[in-house]
Parts: sequence; structure tokens; C-alpha cells
Amino acid sequence: MHFRRTLILTLILVTLLPGFIATAQDDPQPFPPDVAAEIQAAMDDLTATGLPPGMVVWIDAPEYQFAGASGFAELADEIPVSPEDAFRIGSITKMFTATVIIQLAEDGVLTLDDPLAQWLPDVAEQLPNGDQITLRHLLTHTSGLFNIVEHEAYYADLFTEAVINEETGVVTLDCVQRDPHDTLARYVYGKEAYFEPGAGWYYSNTNYTLLGMVIEAAAAMPLAEAYHTYIYEPLGMESTFLDCYEDSLVDVVHGYTGFGDTTTDLTELHESIGWSAGGLVSTAEDLIAFAHGLFGGALFDDPESLVAMTTPAPGSAYGLGVALQADYRGHAGYIAGFRTLLNYAPASDAVVVILYNNDGADPEQAQAEVLNPALPLLSTED
Repeated sequence: MHFRRTLILTLILVTLLPGFIATAQDDPQPFPPDVAAEIQAAMDDLTATGLPPGMVVWIDAPEYQFAGASGFAELADEIPVSPEDAFRIGSITKMFTATVIIQLAEDGVLTLDDPLAQWLPDVAEQLPNGDQITLRHLLTHTSGLFNIVEHEAYYADLFTEAVINEETGVVTLDCVQRDPHDTLARYVYGKEAYFEPGAGWYYSNTNYTLLGMVIEAAAAMPLAEAYHTYIYEPLGMESTFLDCYEDSLVDVVHGYTGFGDTTTDLTELHESIGWSAGGLVSTAEDLIAFAHGLFGGALFDDPESLVAMTTPAPGSAYGLGVALQADYRGHAGYIAGFRTLLNYAPASDAVVVILYNNDGADPEQAQAEVLNPALPLLSTED
């Protein structure tokens, strides 16, 4: 960890030395006006339908950058979205959790092939195949463990605890710092495994809840503090925080579910069970910094760590906390009121962030439409 911090500080100091000359590649310029207008038009076409009500798109490449917004951050007063606004990012959180686990492995605190029982013996005893599951199985979704959110009582419990304002339709569920042991007891213990560890692939939030617990045990600090120590501080991220488990750093745009007359405001519904699997709040700018830091190697001492992170588990298109596509590496996110997408394109060293404030609209479906105007410029970069 000390090496990573020293490296980043050294790079910062070098750029400040007398005689340093910045090049165009070091300072991205806005896309040409016609390209930016096409991207904006694609966004406006989406928000004009109200699904999503508002959105943010950032495209950050070595030579070009776009930071745009469309639609509303809050519908009742028609407050426009800003490119700097914060959103709940859902399962993009898994990339952060995986990164910290890998950093702890680099520091010799743990190994990816440690059995879960080494770190959480009492928990492992209550899970099917708990004596065979390793941290690598959790990272790659190959543990076979039942998915928390698929429990028949999960969403029923959320809305039982929530309060609905009959006049405004606003749903409120106050922040609760939930004990992950209780979450497992309520939604996982007693459920059969999908398969034996390593014998298949199944996306399960339970894996990342367990990894958050391992981080707290191995790093001897709260999960929120670990994110700050291992990721935010080295990369200068100032607007990312773990909802309900630390003080809010920025306000979150309003998040919605439904469409038209059935739209419901879920901004105050704090789905804090998400925690290490989906609980972070962030901005496009912070996510850009995270993606460049991660895929540029600044967060790891050993280049092989990134190679391992971006190598798919057998029979899957998923590495260590990263979804792998032909042209992109990243993750999508879903949480009450929000849908999000963070992708990195190795061929052009470009990062794309799309943030929606409606959980019924899928940014993955719109990625090509939003990106198409920029692709000719991105594909010609060295």
C-alpha cells in the first residue's frame, strides 16, 4: 500500500517540476461541436420519453472528453440534472470491493485462495459447502451461494419497513446500518446452493456481502474506511461514499421507479442491505478517476493483479469483480431508483459512465446509441 501511495505522489510531483511540458494527450479536449451535439441529442431523445427522467453521460479518452446531462434531477420542481450530480451506483460497488480484496492480497494480508472459513469461520459453518468456498469463488461468482435479493421475503421486507406518503407518493426507508450477519441469517442461511464451488457460475450479491465482511476482518477497519484508504485517497476521489454507513459527502439526485402517472420517488428509500455489493454513491467524475486508476494500474503494485482481475472465470464472462465484454471491461449497477454503467475500452483507453435516475431504464441498451457519434474519433487514437 505504501508503494502505491509513493508512486502516485511521485507522478504528481513530476508533473509539477519546472520544464515539464504538457501535450494534447495529457489534456483531453472537448469533442468537436457536431459530435458533442449528436451525443447530447441522443441523450435528449431518451429523457424526452421520461424513461429515464434524467441522465448523465461522461466519455473520457486520451484526446477527447464529453461531460453531459439531460432531463431532471427532481421531477416535482423540474430541477435539471448536472454532469456533476451524484447517483447511487448499485453493483458498480462490486468493482471497489474486489479491488480492495486484491490490494490486501498484494500486501500479504490474505490470498485469493484463502478459504472463507479462515476469515469468517462461524459464517462458513452455516453456509452450504462453506468449508470449500474460497475468496476467489466469491470474487468470480462461482461459489454457488444463494443470492440475497432472490429470497422471497427480501423486497417484501423492504416495503414493509418503508413508509409511503399517500399525498406525494414518496417512499421513505430511513438509513439503517445493517449487520451483515443478520442479513445472512434472514436471507441466506438454510438456502440450498446452486452448485458446488467452482462447478458453475451464478451472479449472487451474497458473494460480495461476504467479501465486505472479509475486508473488515482482514483490514481491521470498517468497510467505508477501507474504501477511503485503499481507493479514494490515492486517486483523489472526493464525492464517493457508502450510503448509510458514513456521512453523506454530496446530495443524491432523486431516484424513481415506474413511468408516467405511476412514477414513484424512491430517493429516501435507503436500500442499505446493498453495502459491499451495491451501496456506494458516486459521481461520473469520481467513477472516471476510479476506472483510469484501476485499469491504468495505479491501484496495484503488480501488473499481474490487473491481468487476474480481467481474466474470466471458466464458463463465464466475469473476472474478479469485473464484467468482461468483447470491447469493454466494467460493471452495471441496479438499486432502487437508479441504473448505472461504468465501462472501460482498452483499445482506446476510454472510460464511459452512464447514470440514470430510474430503475426501469437500462443504460446498457443505450450505450451504443450514445457512443456512436464518438466512435470514429476514439478508434483513431494511438
